[in-house]
Amino acid sequence: MAIPLAVNAEAHDGDRDRDSVFPPLYTADVLACQFSSWYPRFKRIAPKATIVRPLPEDKHLIEFLEADGLFLPEGSGPMGISELSDSESEEEEADEDQPVFSFPRLDAEIRSALEKYDGAVFPKLNWSSPQDAAWMLPGQNLKCQTPADVYLLLKSSDFISHDLDHAFEDCVDFPPSPSAAPAATASDSNPGVERVAEGLAAVDLGPTTTAATSNEGDASEAHPRNNSRAGTTRRPFEFELVLKKWFDMPKSQEWRCFVRQDRLLGISQRDTTLYEFLQPEQARTEIRDLIRRFWEESIRDHAPLHNYVLDVYITRDRSRVFVIDFNPFGPRTDPLLFSYPELHDLFLASSPSSSTLVSLSAAATSTTESDSQPQQPPRPPPQQPEPELRVVTPSTNPAAQSAVPRYAHNRYPKDVVNMSEGQSIAEFAKQWMTEVGDAAGFGEGEGEGDAAAAREGKEGSGESAENERVGR
Repeated sequence: MAIPLAVNAEAHDGDRDRDSVFPPLYTADVLACQFSSWYPRFKRIAPKATIVRPLPEDKHLIEFLEADGLFLPEGSGPMGISELSDSESEEEEADEDQPVFSFPRLDAEIRSALEKYDGAVFPKLNWSSPQDAAWMLPGQNLKCQTPADVYLLLKSSDFISHDLDHAFEDCVDFPPSPSAAPAATASDSNPGVERVAEGLAAVDLGPTTTAATSNEGDASEAHPRNNSRAGTTRRPFEFELVLKKWFDMPKSQEWRCFVRQDRLLGISQRDTTLYEFLQPEQARTEIRDLIRRFWEESIRDHAPLHNYVLDVYITRDRSRVFVIDFNPFGPRTDPLLFSYPELHDLFLASSPSSSTLVSLSAAATSTTESDSQPQQPPRPPPQQPEPELRVVTPSTNPAAQSAVPRYAHNRYPKDVVNMSEGQSIAEFAKQWMTEVGDAAGFGEGEGEGDAAAAREGKEGSGESAENERVGR
């Protein structure tokens, strides 16, 4: 189904109780979604990757990532050009306030992966890749060719800050009680979660504040839990650096799949850009069926969780599908062209009714009451509805056609992003000067000066500001 972008992640209207929209999220669920937990199981159908865990010099690396300012560790640049001139060395020595970091062992790990993967990698930490910082590198495509590139992306990314400080904030059982064992969840079948008990015991809680919370979910999704919840910064138990082999992955071929209680509810285009080749109904049906078959054959019976958000990539010729990532089914995972209330409605619509469950149970019982009657197999459960596929269409709202790049809010002050609203550079420059003039007191009264003359000139040309901004 193609829909306007107006139905998107911003549709988190507070009309519904959050606890009815989201299943309970546990620390074990979040840990099951970190790369090292699921990658060994799905390695055959995922891009090649190297996991650096534990991280060499990990404490100093975290200090570097959280330090103020933008600078790079010594020795992390291209080999052979890291030596400074005498004058540069003197300037560095004179700057006593500038912290100095060096990670020779981690540099060696990164260079080894670069050599293994033909000189280029995608980086990420346990859960997040620094997509919001891609603009920091030439090409804006996360292509890292030196350790310095990796450090630059990690240090510039707000997404990485989430991994450092906020990974467990939505978990109903965090911080854990010192005497409590981790709650048993669907994650327990995942080979990467054997470390959960050990890992949670090693979590650096730091300064904490807790608040009581009530998070009632569906009966089939409920777990034992305590009522404490993180109210401040939290840290995962062990950091890992993931270096994926870089390849040209068109954003138009990336898709996000929403799974709740082992039911594939919806599939969303990840890049919120209009692509003409995705508009024909036949193309959308083909993509939906391809992803659904892949999920049923390769993911459904092997997934680490019952509730998760799966990112996949389809090759250009649509011959293969690759797993890119697993994400928690929770408010911090972007629903893109859906909203979580809509996904909840799809979940309810795909669930068998109580009357159907009763009739299935009665049929199964009746077959065992008498051996004299022929045994009849119970009726199969109702077939799951087809997942709903959503792509960006020409009828999207103006925000979808905005000239503002994705993740622009991570680059510039919020007021600058809000002011642009898809204008051309010339239009934005005019509005910027108007805003600056108003702020300086030149927008009205006796001090209007050049701003008034500029407005008179514009009126004389017969064009209004509104006419100049058609298509905002």
